[in-house]
This record gives sequence, C-alpha cells and structure tokens, in this order.
Amino acid sequence: MLAIIWGALAARRAQALAVLLLAVLASAAAAAAPGYVAAAGRALASDGFSTADPNELRLRLTDPTEYPGMPGDPTGSVFGTKVERLAPAGFVVVLGAQSGGVAAGPSGRVTTSLIYRAGVCERVAVVGACPRPTSKGQLPEVLVSTNTAAHLGVATGGEFTFGAVPVRVAGVYRPLDATDPFWLGGEYLRPPAPGSAPTSAVGSAPDAIFTSESSPLADDDAILYRAIADLYVTEQAVSTRSAQDLRDAAAAVTRDGSREGFGAGTSLPSLLDRLTLQRGQLAAGVTLGAGLVVLLCWLVLFVAVSSAADERRPEQGLLLLRGVQRRRLWALAIGEHAVPVLVAIPLGCLGGLAAARLLAAHTLPARADVTVDATVLGYAAVGAAGALTAVLLAQARTLSAPVVDLLRRVPARMRGWRATVGDIVAVSIAVAALMQLHSGGSPSGLALLAPVAGALAAGLLLARVAMIAGAAVGAGLLARGRTTAGLALVQVTRQPRFRPLIALLTVVVAMLAFTAATSEVASAAYTDRATVEVGAPRVIGVDALSHRHLLESVRAVDPEGRYAMAAVVKEAAAEAGTPVLAVDSDRLATVTAPHSSYGMALADVAREIRPEPPGPPILLRGRELTVVLSASYDEEAFGGNRVRLFVSVASRTGTRRITAHKDIKPDLREYRVQMPECAQECRLVNMEIVAPVTPDALKIRFEGVRTDDEAALSGAELADLRRWRLSDADDTSLSATSDREAALVFDMAEGRRSGPTAISVVDSPFPLPGWLTRSKEIPVGWTHPYDGIDGTPTEASVGGLADRLPRLGASGMIVDLEYADRLAVAGQTGVKEVWLAPTAPADILDRLRAQGLVIQYDRTIAAARQGFDRQGAALALRFNLFAALAGVLIGAAGLIAAAAAEQRNRVTMLVALRRQGLPARAVRGGYGWPVAVATVSAGLATLVIWLLTRSGQRLFSDGRSPVPLPDWPDVGRLLLFVLPTVVLFALTAAVLGRFVAASVRRRTGR
Repeated sequence: MLAIIWGALAARRAQALAVLLLAVLASAAAAAAPGYVAAAGRALASDGFSTADPNELRLRLTDPTEYPGMPGDPTGSVFGTKVERLAPAGFVVVLGAQSGGVAAGPSGRVTTSLIYRAGVCERVAVVGACPRPTSKGQLPEVLVSTNTAAHLGVATGGEFTFGAVPVRVAGVYRPLDATDPFWLGGEYLRPPAPGSAPTSAVGSAPDAIFTSESSPLADDDAILYRAIADLYVTEQAVSTRSAQDLRDAAAAVTRDGSREGFGAGTSLPSLLDRLTLQRGQLAAGVTLGAGLVVLLCWLVLFVAVSSAADERRPEQGLLLLRGVQRRRLWALAIGEHAVPVLVAIPLGCLGGLAAARLLAAHTLPARADVTVDATVLGYAAVGAAGALTAVLLAQARTLSAPVVDLLRRVPARMRGWRATVGDIVAVSIAVAALMQLHSGGSPSGLALLAPVAGALAAGLLLARVAMIAGAAVGAGLLARGRTTAGLALVQVTRQPRFRPLIALLTVVVAMLAFTAATSEVASAAYTDRATVEVGAPRVIGVDALSHRHLLESVRAVDPEGRYAMAAVVKEAAAEAGTPVLAVDSDRLATVTAPHSSYGMALADVAREIRPEPPGPPILLRGRELTVVLSASYDEEAFGGNRVRLFVSVASRTGTRRITAHKDIKPDLREYRVQMPECAQECRLVNMEIVAPVTPDALKIRFEGVRTDDEAALSGAELADLRRWRLSDADDTSLSATSDREAALVFDMAEGRRSGPTAISVVDSPFPLPGWLTRSKEIPVGWTHPYDGIDGTPTEASVGGLADRLPRLGASGMIVDLEYADRLAVAGQTGVKEVWLAPTAPADILDRLRAQGLVIQYDRTIAAARQGFDRQGAALALRFNLFAALAGVLIGAAGLIAAAAAEQRNRVTMLVALRRQGLPARAVRGGYGWPVAVATVSAGLATLVIWLLTRSGQRLFSDGRSPVPLPDWPDVGRLLLFVLPTVVLFALTAAVLGRFVAASVRRRTGR
C-alpha cells in the first residue's frame, strides 16, 4: 500500500502540491492566531505599563513603628528582612524611610519630607554631590531640589534646619525623568500651588529632601521616621505572567504584610483588570480572522479535491468493476492526502510564525516577539487535521457512489435530504451564532464566528439559487440562439462542483467587505468618541485658585479669544444628577471641536447661554467692609436667639463667606467685616441674615456699605430693587424706602424657622440659562434643578436641547462659566481646564504657568484617537483585515484549482462542439459567471450580516462610547477594498478562459 500511495503522489504531483500548499495555509492561519494573540497581549501589557499611573505599578508596605534619628537604609532591619521575604517573583523592592517636618532656610520655610530612598542618585542630575554617610558630630548631608533650594535660599555647601536639626546641602538635584514611576507621581516632586508663576515646570518648594544611608544625630529623638517599602511590578512580569497570577501575588503580599502588622496598599488590580479586558477582547476578535482564513482554506481544498475526484470517477468505477474493495480505495485516498497534510504541520508553523511576526511588527503598539510554543503547534495541527477532513469529505461522495454513477461523464445530482443537509447545517450554525451574539454581554463562543457563519450560510443558499436560475436562463439563451452566454451558463450549472466555488467566492468577498466596513466604522467611531470626550483639539487640565482666576488667566493669555477658552467640568454627584460643562461662552464656537452628533450649532448655544446681564457686578476694594443697617425687632421676645450678618465676596482666590464682627442688634449700627482678599478687588456675592428662629417680626434696613471709609453703595443704590434677589421668598420680602433716607428693607415673618436667607446681587441671569441634553426629557422653557459649579443646588432655565454635548456626551448641561461663577456661593468644585484651538502658540503652557495656573495634564483629540487604536479591539480588527486580504488570495487559488480540475473535460467538449460548427466567439471558459454571481451574492450577504451583527460589535475595550456607532460605513472607502478584489477574480477568470480557448485552438487548428 505504501508503494501504491507513493506512486499516486508521483502520478498526481500537481494535486499533491495543491493539497500541500492549501494545508500549509490552513496550518499557518491556525498557528498565526495564537502567536499573534500572545505577542499582542505582551505589547498591550507593555503599552499599559508605560501609560499606567505610578501607583498602579507598586505595592507599598509601611512599618507602623516610628524610629528616632535621620531616615536611613532599612535593608538590614527586621522590617527590611521581612519585606524581602514577602516580595514575590516579578517584583522589585525599593526600600526607604521618611519623616515629615518643616525645613527653614535663610529666605524661607517649607513643609516637606526628609526621605531616604535607594536609587535616587541614579535618577537625578546633581550640582554638587550625592549625600554621604557622616559620623556623629558632623552635620548630616542632604540633597535638595532646585525648587526647594531657591525657596530656602541655599546652594551646594549651604545649611538649613529640618525640624530642630541643622543639615548641610551636599547637592542640588534635578530629576532626569519626572515621569519615572520612582517619583510616585506627585509624592516626591510636589506640584506647585496655583496663584503665582512657578520657578520650574517640574516640582515645587515642598519637593522631597533626600538623605544618605547613615547619619547619626547628636539627639536622635529630634527626628522620628518610618520605614517604607515599594514593591514595583516589572514590565516583564506584566507582559509574560497572567493577570490572575499577579493579582494573587499582590493579594498574598497584602495579606501576609497585614499579618506582620505592616500597612499595605496597592492600585495594581485596576491595571490588571484593564489588561485582562483588553487581552480577552483581542483573543476573541482574532478568532474571527483566523477562523475565516482556516475555513477558506478548507473550502478551497474541498472544491479542488472534489473537482479532481470527479475527474477520476471513471477510473474508480473500473477498479470497483475489477474487484478492488472500497476500503482499499479509502486507504489509498487517506494515505495519498495524509502525507502532504503531515508535511504541512511544521511548514504551517513556520509560515504562521513569519506572518504573525510581520503583522506584529506593523500593527502592535509596542515591540513584542512572536514565539512558537505548544499552543501554536496544537493550533497548527488542528488546522492541518481540518484540511485532511475537508479532503476526505470531498472524496466521500465519489468513493461511496454506485459503480453505475461513477461511470457517468457528468456526476448525478444529489436528491432528497442529502442534497440539502449541508445547507441546513450551515444555516443552523449561523442562526445559533446570531442568537448567541444578540443574547447580550461580550461575544464569546460561537458568537465570535457569527459573521463568518452568516456569510457561509448566505453563500451556500445564494449559490443554490444561482445554479437553479442559471440553468433556466442558460437554456433560454440557447433557445434564442445566444450560444456564447447560454453555453457558458449551461456548462457552469451542469457541474455541481461550481456551487461550492460560488459559495467560496461569496464568503471571500463578503467577509472582506464586512471586515473593511467594520474597520471603517471603527475608525470613524474612534474619531467621534475622541472628539466628543476631549471636547477641543487640545485640552489642558489645570489647577487654579478659583474659577475667576481661571477665567482671568485664560483671557490674559488670549485677550482676543482666538484660541483659548476656560472651562469647568463638574460630574454629577449621583447617577440621576446632571453633569455640567461651564464655558467662557464667547469663545465656545471658536475653540470647541464641532461634531454632527451634538445636534445643534455651537454658535447658537453660545448666544443662548450668554444673554445680556441683568445688572453690573458690585465691585469692592478695601480690606474692611462696613455695613450700616438698622434692625427692628423685640429683643426680649427673641430671647437668646441670635440675629447675625454674613457677607460673601468673590476674589481671585475664591468665594468666602465672612461673619460680621458682632450680632445684629436693634437700632442703627455699623457692622464690620474683615476681607483682606479684597485689598486689590473683589465682587460682592450676597449679604445673609441668619436668624434660625424668629419669635417676633424682624425688619432690617440696609442704609449704606463702605470699604475702608469709602462709600461703596449708597442708600439710594441699595434701594434699587432690581439689583437684589432673595434666596427664599416664602417668609421674607424685600422693599425699598424712597424718602430722604433711602434704604433697602428686609422683612422676615414671625414664627419662622429656617436656614440663612441671602440677599444676592443680581449680576447674572437667574435661573441660569443653559442647553440641556434630550436624554433628560425636559422641554424648552422649563426649569431644571441641578448642582451648580460650587456644589450647591440651584436651577437652570432650559434654553435649548442638544443630542449630545462636548465632554459630557448624552447626559448633561452647558452653561456660561462667568454667570455660573457669579451665582456660586460656596467652594470651588469641578475640573478646571483650558481648551485650545489648533492655532494656539507653541509656548502656551509657559504662558499659562506665568498666570499662576498649574498644569496637571495635556490631552489632545489625536492622542485620544491613537489610544483607542492601541486597544485590544483595534488590534483584533487589524488582524481580521489582514486575514480577509489573505482570503482573497485563497479565493483566487480556489478558482484556479477548480478550473484546472475540469479543464481537460471542458476542452474535450468544446473541441467536439467546435468541429461541429460552434462559432469561435462561443469558445469561452465560462469562469466569469461564478465570479459575477459571487459578486452579487456577496453584496447581498454583506448587507444581511451587517444588519444582523452590527449591534453586537465591540469596538472599544470598555464597551461604551458617548457617541452612537455609525450605522453604515463610508461606501467610497469600502469600494477601495472590494473593487480590486472583484477585478482580481475577473482577471483570473479571463486568463483561465483564454487558456481554455488556446487549448481548443491548438487541437482544432482554428
């Protein structure tokens, strides 16, 4: 049998080579998937490691005991020994010690930390030298930052005190890389306080002061310190070990450290959760592309081998007539194809490894090596085994057919249930996959292959319809004398082998179109989400003294409003609350990135939320405010219930509520309020009367307001009721006297129990006008309750509705920042930002720092878009597109294989017809018809699977987007992928037809 098998391989070398090549492709595709997934997982881990918050990369252990003396190296201590024992593999231990206190130098004082930390000298540039151990009686040496040195007024060789201990400056340091996790974000390099221009872009005066390994003190009790240990997870551990393994290791350290009495804390699990999610989505997404390529290889093998088997039908029929047993024919078939399939496994592993490396080099966000392991070998074996199964299934019909059918020139058509069982199975699998896809949650299992299963089912059904319709159309064309088209159609529809070929080409084109469409939609979705979530081409997160400081600083940097806008984002305190975006509305349309999903024009919003103010603000200048008022109430009836006056003012440093120096008493009196923040200028927010209980009626006349003995508000100005608004008008009222002594009169009803009642300056519209998202279901013109940018409950007047808002997405409200700040009566809340247009100058960060703003982060739409492109879902899409393009070549190979298998019979038939007078123009291969039918079928199949699967697509690792995904891809860009594919198949069919025509001409001589 071995000799017979070898002879069959030698006699049918072309077929054996075709089986080998297609089996290699199947094995390579199956092997490339796990190799790429493993490499991409490591790349995702490396990328996540590089962008993670420093606190997410470490686990901190703290010794609860305080030790006397200068902080030193705890390596040899009991704490250090236990930490080394607790540290798991894959973690690097950095030991240290720290003490808090006040450093005092010739020109200033600062509260900071004195720290010993191993490895600091390797991470800084030093003017002077690193601290050295000193003996008792010598001044301990320290290393200070340039910011601390400037604030204390010291330099290298200078001295200052930490607590009560004098120390000597051995060197002044500047960090080489402030983003190194060693610095723990802002723990050692403290961000500056807002309000004044910093001396450095990195750090501030309270930066950490570093000590040497050992420096005994004359009085060790002068300083107390605690030992600490930071266990850093290494990039290699994050890249190569499973997230669950690292999570268990961190949990074990935390548990064992707590048993030892150490304080333990870490944010590492949050990083591991993100990586687990992305790795899972990557593996799930790659399954689609790998499954597509493997399935196409199996289909091509099935088409090619079944076509070749049909050509050998008479040969097998004669062997059976001569007494050869069918089991020996099966053994021959298995042996003939098992040899190339077994050879394909190692070749497929090498090919898959090469493909995965090529793809990884051009698509992954970080460098990652692709290696061969047991998983890769196993998947390659599965791909090869599937190829062998496809080969045997392709021959099953021939090897089990009766002898009389084997001796027919044209294979008999299958009838009954056998003719439809394949279609039923394919449709059943597709339906099950689609149902699982729409069951909710992340796609898994069969749902991952829903597009491929749907395309295959649609291809088989449409191919069956095409064969039936083609036979009828071909017969009709022949009846009308149109022999060229009619004969080609009849030839195709009479051969059952063309049906799987049409299904194959349909799957190829449909999956390429579907994958390209998904990639196009994903690209648009990434851009949409980045645009809406970031809000402007560039957004700088800042810390400012107040909202007013933010506004004034941005207006000073860009007085004309051409490229910069102040913004405050306040998230809702509860899920049912309303997030708020407060902007400098005059600049909204200029700076904000427009987007169609907003459903409104930014210029219209800016105009609506910034009407003319109802009155000017009341500005005060002076360190002391004097309120002249007369109170009228029965002091005996009030008993011990106090009546107090509070004044709220807003300055560059924020809003402050200040109490008068004494309680309000009957008769005319003056009440002084100390307000040093108003020495330059401030704004009067309100005056509050606090009388929790009013046993009798209370009337207060405000007759004048002075600042530093200069009149700020006269009685007549106070009596203008248009300038004042009551916060609670239920039991209180405002009136004015118009006599010679004009005044503002405040009345409070008898028997009232309530909180403070504010008399607010009317310098901003109230309720505040705003644009609300439609998701809140509040009509235009109604009022909507929300928490203001100071955190206090208030109301807004809905001036318009939007589908979405910049930065907030589908839920929130946008208001004017200046008006919102004027209505603010409490502390400053919300995230302060500066939104920038593309025309912002290159030194914009330095300009903002010069205004006293502290830079916290710098985001751009482009960077956010690139971040989405580096996620697991995006990497899987690229692999799938690569697989779909590879499927095009496989489809072309299937077309060639099918044509080669039946070329001899086709040429023989056409030669006979040509000698009987068939016109030369009718001598065609007919291969263009399967291509044309497959193109139309693929278009229908793509439409169907797109409609059925688009809602189940997972394009983002976190599964959410503030913008709905586009319903349809850009057709123009989609055609850039599909048209070349159809042209390739058409050219292949034309070339094959020319080969047939040339062979007929050679044999007929005409």
